[in-house]
Amino acid sequence: MNTRSTTLTFAAVAFLGLVAVACDKSMQPTQPAPVLTQVQANEMAQGLTNDMDLLSSSLTFEPTAAPFGAEIAGAGLATPALSSPCPTVSPMPPANRDHDRVPDSVRFDFTGCTFTGATVAVALSGTIDIVDPTPTDSDRAIEWKFGDFTRSVTRVATGATFSVKQNGIRTVIASPDALSHSEQNFETDFTYPDGSTATHLRNWNSTFTADVPGSIQPDQRLPSGTWSIAGTSSFTTGDRSYELMVSTNPDLHYNASCTVRPKFDSGTLHVQVTRTNGTETQQMTVTIQFTACGQYTVTRT
Repeated sequence: MNTRSTTLTFAAVAFLGLVAVACDKSMQPTQPAPVLTQVQANEMAQGLTNDMDLLSSSLTFEPTAAPFGAEIAGAGLATPALSSPCPTVSPMPPANRDHDRVPDSVRFDFTGCTFTGATVAVALSGTIDIVDPTPTDSDRAIEWKFGDFTRSVTRVATGATFSVKQNGIRTVIASPDALSHSEQNFETDFTYPDGSTATHLRNWNSTFTADVPGSIQPDQRLPSGTWSIAGTSSFTTGDRSYELMVSTNPDLHYNASCTVRPKFDSGTLHVQVTRTNGTETQQMTVTIQFTACGQYTVTRT
């Protein structure tokens, strides 16, 4: 009896101990998941960096593919030559009532446009309309209307494909010294090599200032200069959605001589990230610092 009683007592004590440990653990607060993991922050940075890089294409008009160098080129590529004839342009010649550099309206159709280089294959589709927002006033204002414009870049060695689809209107006011960009409800959809997707919907205002005053000229590549970017946007991937507030400090430096993208060699984009989950709101700052052509670091605080 004494042995059994002792055994039962030990069992009871052990059971009560386990219950106490379980209760103690249940009372401990759980650590909330971070707003973004480092992998998620890197993915977001890739999307934002891609969108910043594409700003450099919206400069001027000419009836060839030349204005679309940033859209055509894939990450890490210099601007390639497109398959010919591509894109198709209509109408040609377009109407131009005020006889400035921008036609009243002209469409570039990239259906079937492809390019294959040593390391990547690029496929384009969709349309970009060039529109003069002031068709009876001779100036340098221009609207770029993206209609499901899609660029798919496939690595020849691996078959991995990264694609970007754009929809929205980008308005540009140009002078020989500076460019002023405005994007309202401009949407970019990303599809990554593993099949996952993300969407960036933004309202951004940005200003490009040439390093050399007077060097922004029609029908010429964008010269080196600084980009100041500010605005709000939302970034959605999977079942997670984030509200973003972006700003540059110091401004990004666009280096026209870069042979890889993004063509920024210095500057920092600060992204205040807010995620709401039910009644809980979390915030984090993601910093994208450019260190050399095509290179940047991503940190979270």
